[in-house]
Amino acid sequence: MASSSDERYVWPWTGIVANIFGKPKHEPVECDSMYWLRKFEQYKPEEAYVLHCAEDPTGYVVLEFGTEWIGFTQMMKLDTDFLVDHHGKKDYYESRKMGYSSGLFGWCAQAEDYNSEGLVGNFLRQKAELKTTSMVAQESLNEKTETLDHLYGEIGSVNKKISEMESKYIEDYMSLDKMMKEIEKKRDLLHQTCAEDDHVNCAPVLKSIVMRGREITYKAMEKNKKLQQEIDTMNDELDRWCQQLIEQEKSTIQQRRKFEEEKKSQMESLILASEKQMKARSDVLSLLEKHQMEKKAVSDALLKLEKEMENEQKLKLEIAELEEQLKVLKCVNLEEADHENKRKIEIEEIEEKLEDMIFYMSVKDDENQALKKKVQEAKIELEDARQQIIKLLAVGTVLSQLMFSVQKLIECICLTIQELPQFLKGVTKIQIKKIGEVSARSFKKVCMNRYKNNKKASSESVKLCAKWQKEILDSTWHPFKIVDVEGKEIQEEIDENDPKLLSLKNDLGEEAYVAVVTALKELHEYHNSDDAENTHNSSEKQVIPEIWDSENGRRAIVTEALNVGNEVGIACMKEETKRIKGKEKKIEMRKMEKEKIEGENAEGENTTTEKTHEREERVMDKIRTIMSIKRN
Repeated sequence: MASSSDERYVWPWTGIVANIFGKPKHEPVECDSMYWLRKFEQYKPEEAYVLHCAEDPTGYVVLEFGTEWIGFTQMMKLDTDFLVDHHGKKDYYESRKMGYSSGLFGWCAQAEDYNSEGLVGNFLRQKAELKTTSMVAQESLNEKTETLDHLYGEIGSVNKKISEMESKYIEDYMSLDKMMKEIEKKRDLLHQTCAEDDHVNCAPVLKSIVMRGREITYKAMEKNKKLQQEIDTMNDELDRWCQQLIEQEKSTIQQRRKFEEEKKSQMESLILASEKQMKARSDVLSLLEKHQMEKKAVSDALLKLEKEMENEQKLKLEIAELEEQLKVLKCVNLEEADHENKRKIEIEEIEEKLEDMIFYMSVKDDENQALKKKVQEAKIELEDARQQIIKLLAVGTVLSQLMFSVQKLIECICLTIQELPQFLKGVTKIQIKKIGEVSARSFKKVCMNRYKNNKKASSESVKLCAKWQKEILDSTWHPFKIVDVEGKEIQEEIDENDPKLLSLKNDLGEEAYVAVVTALKELHEYHNSDDAENTHNSSEKQVIPEIWDSENGRRAIVTEALNVGNEVGIACMKEETKRIKGKEKKIEMRKMEKEKIEGENAEGENTTTEKTHEREERVMDKIRTIMSIKRN
């Protein structure tokens, strides 16, 4: 089976809601995309597209959740909510095969939907593409890497530009210094010439030379000042980029550490749930072994009782025959004296044999009574075992849902794990059914269609469901009638003209009516059955949990539950052992990968720090050179 990171999803993350026009008459507003955005606003979709055609009139809504990981989380939340409500993708296609589908069905769009023929597949191929979660994570990492490479390139170019400007500054400074020295030499030469020639007036020429030298010096100083400002600006920008790069690296390291901590906590939760599940399985297996032994003992006792009853019946027949013979012998007229003694002896022997048989029969009666008492106690123990199996199956179902929720949460943070084994593969056949419990789903659908506010619809559906559950368990309400065929009484059926049922049908519709009638029939049939006589008081109405054979639609016997549980327990133990070994191997690989990444990060930080120190040293060397030139 493919891991969760290898499953291909439609990207941008997309969810599909089907059967939006499943009602006989739908509102025009249901064709509006904004209506579906408001309806599913709890999942925060970015876009909604309504799809329908003549070939598939039920219609679809394609919800787009964007390209970020928060969109993936919301998409998986929508898929999980519909799956828990038994309105997922598999339920939708099964209901279509049966020719009846009611309510909305939703799931996350994957490769099967993308490659499908039809309205949804064509739309998805035009708007999106297929990607795995590992591909999306790798692309995000590549994008961050490209950004870092770009920043490193910018820093390098700025460093190069600063070096060029510093070199130019040094050249200009050297040129200016050389020029000032030449001016000083010319001025000294001019003064010397003027001193030698007193007749020549050199003041105007000297003044013009000095002014020209001042102008050149001022221009050189302005140019030098401008270059210094540009260098300072470049340095400030370079420092800002370096600080930004350092902060981004720190943020990346913190995010990576947070991600590792979340993975660790999720793995701990998963291991804890696995331990609880293993404990529950061991309890089930031990209970199964105990019940099989009790079942064998009861079967042996029943066989022994049947044999004893057969022997008792034979003994009664023999006693009856002997009594008849005795009566015949007593009634015979004994005329001959020689035969009288012989017949008296025969009569005494028969009477003695009869007394022995009567005594033997009384002993057997006592043994039969003891066996009957033992069988009754065994039946009570089997019923207790049946109730314990019901409780353990319920606990197993809750643990399966917990493991499923943990798996979905780990998938949302891109953690690759194997799919968890099912706790009860036999639950599809042997499961817990509450006899007489009204279906809350039917009332929820009615309220969702009646109220736009989801919270109000949920609260109203709970109130209505509780009200009609109370009505069903009311022992004074018996909406059944006797149906006769040709004067012969055959069965009891629902009285469709009952005032309460008529009011329910008119107020809430056909679906709620069918849910209440189904619960009434189940409870009535169960209380009238022979199986319920020894387990529950038939005069009281109550919701009764029972082991149910969903394939055949009947109450399962303890033997079937034990056989299924035994097979499932052995298979689950093998699967669990295999899964735990694989998990330990993956944890070891993740530890090695984490150590490798931490080593690379530490090496990268050291490299960055060394480069920064080298750049600072080069700048300080150039500044020292400039300062030494100025002092000279």
